[in-house]
Amino acid sequence: MKGIGNTPLIKLERLTTDDMADVYVKFEGANLTGSMKDRMALSMIEGAERTGKLKKGMKVVEYTGGSTGSSLAMVCAKKGYKAHFVSSNGFAEEKLQTMRAFGATVEIVHAENDILTADVINRMIARAKELIQDSNTFWPDQINNMDNKRGYHPMGHEILAELGTEIDEFVVAVGGGGCISGNSEILKDNIPNLRTVGVEPFNVRNVSGGDTSGTHKLEGIGLSFVPSILRKDLIDEVIAVRDEDAYATANAMAQKEGVFGGATSGANVWAALRRAKALGPGKKIVTVVCDTGIKYLQGDLYD
Repeated sequence: MKGIGNTPLIKLERLTTDDMADVYVKFEGANLTGSMKDRMALSMIEGAERTGKLKKGMKVVEYTGGSTGSSLAMVCAKKGYKAHFVSSNGFAEEKLQTMRAFGATVEIVHAENDILTADVINRMIARAKELIQDSNTFWPDQINNMDNKRGYHPMGHEILAELGTEIDEFVVAVGGGGCISGNSEILKDNIPNLRTVGVEPFNVRNVSGGDTSGTHKLEGIGLSFVPSILRKDLIDEVIAVRDEDAYATANAMAQKEGVFGGATSGANVWAALRRAKALGPGKKIVTVVCDTGIKYLQGDLYD
């Protein structure tokens, strides 16, 4: 589908110093809905069409923080499918509005004080499972769908096309497991010595084995479990990022680099800058700005 993929790869110039590795960000805000999730949404829908799991007249059901939902809603609108998504007021209102703008029904699971917890996510999942009891529905089940992961293979090839094999580390949030796994499969196949560094919220450390009962503001990551599609075997290190560090970095990225992303993108860049300091000059790190900061203007990120 035109407009998905082939996004810019931008070298950071002012957040890095001479004693650090070079840091490049893959700006996924350039996709159709302003999110990297366009890649996996298209991959999952077309994968289901090929296998016959999704047919004309069926409804697509998913639980989502909004980026996946917006991407799925856009693809469903393009292909003529109805969409029903379970989300929460803990996610950015802009994302909820975007899903509705593409014609999707959006059902809200309440998050007290608009704060995300693992329990909120679990209740969203439970409600989605109720909805798919209708036989005329298709559940992409993003965290268990291998087409999610495959949707990010082109991103890995795009990175290689621009930088070649002289890349030392790939740093990115874990979330549902698709982006980190799909890219790492391609990058490590071509660069055997490349290190993959996963990023997770400091207060919900499901990947590194820490506490998962806390709260955080890093949308799209910090589940209470490890997604089945996650290639943990490809992750060499995990960095936990505090909300305040992610927020500060997202703001610095906008004000000093002109790169506009959300809090999770700020967490990615914060972790990448930390690794750049550790690696030193002459090395290259690639990270991801998951979506555009325009999705977060109504919240407290850019107050």
